[in-house]
Amino acid sequence: MDRDAFRTRVPPWAQKELEQVHGYVRESLPETLRSFWDSNGFGVAEFGRQPLRPYLVLLVARHYGCTGERPLRLAAGIHMIHMASLLHDRVGYGRKVPGTGSDADRERHHREALDILLGDFFFSKASRLIVEDGDTRIIQDHIRTSLESAEAQARLVSLDKERHKADPAQCFEAAADKVSLLLGLGLRVGSILGNAAREEEEALSRYGFLLGRVVRIYEDLSAWEGIADQGAAPPSDMRFSHPLILLWEREGRDAWEEAAGRLQTSAIQDLEDLRAVLDDQGILAASMEAAMTYSDQALGCLEGLAETEELRLLKTVARFRPDPERGPGEEAAP
Repeated sequence: MDRDAFRTRVPPWAQKELEQVHGYVRESLPETLRSFWDSNGFGVAEFGRQPLRPYLVLLVARHYGCTGERPLRLAAGIHMIHMASLLHDRVGYGRKVPGTGSDADRERHHREALDILLGDFFFSKASRLIVEDGDTRIIQDHIRTSLESAEAQARLVSLDKERHKADPAQCFEAAADKVSLLLGLGLRVGSILGNAAREEEEALSRYGFLLGRVVRIYEDLSAWEGIADQGAAPPSDMRFSHPLILLWEREGRDAWEEAAGRLQTSAIQDLEDLRAVLDDQGILAASMEAAMTYSDQALGCLEGLAETEELRLLKTVARFRPDPERGPGEEAAP
């Protein structure tokens, strides 16, 4: 899944720099992949909605007085890593092609091959940007985070195959770690760019880890709302969404197994009914409360940092609350 499920209002300087980041990412593509990028709508406004990860790099770097081409390039690298993850995660699931038979199968395989190709390109390009930057700590951190992210995905696959050995907490941690790991990397990159003290770098990294939990839960809740409001197909890892993990904790593995099975085989109406059950039982509200708890913990990590406008904006990100009554780009009051 790993989609940015919320937006926050960004200041004019950040909007301008995020547009530069997006332009840099697009211009880095060879022409053959650029047409695929454009035809699939992979813009800032649609494929990720709010580019949170590069925004965090730019915020933290600017908090410590670092601006210019270097943070822009590294923010683009972080964005490319995220794009690679999104593309690879959607391979093999949810790619509905009209029709049946060999033609539809060929079209699906063609699109999946392009997803893999574009994802591999983005990850390779991001790695090149980071190596060309030349900071040993950032290079090592990128390698370590990539390995840990792959391990998290492997844990999730293993847990899915051996559900009888798994417990709910393990499943949520594995599902959320990929989000937390990349957010933490972006915040550490920003702090290294700004020559932050090591204890502040660690505090920002912890903030990113906890923010990843917030983002993951909001993504899960957004996916359930999509089923209710738009009849959207469930994401591939929705069986490990936070509400279903809470269902497992409250009612046991059998209840979770039954709900997970309905995600794979049921009609949209049945999924809407399942979402209504989770709502009636207070499980969706409990997931929201869990996200708010992680949010408060993330804010605690920022205590003691110098008060700047960028720090205020970091706090705004953590304080975000989804509000269906608000339009795009509007944020809930702290």
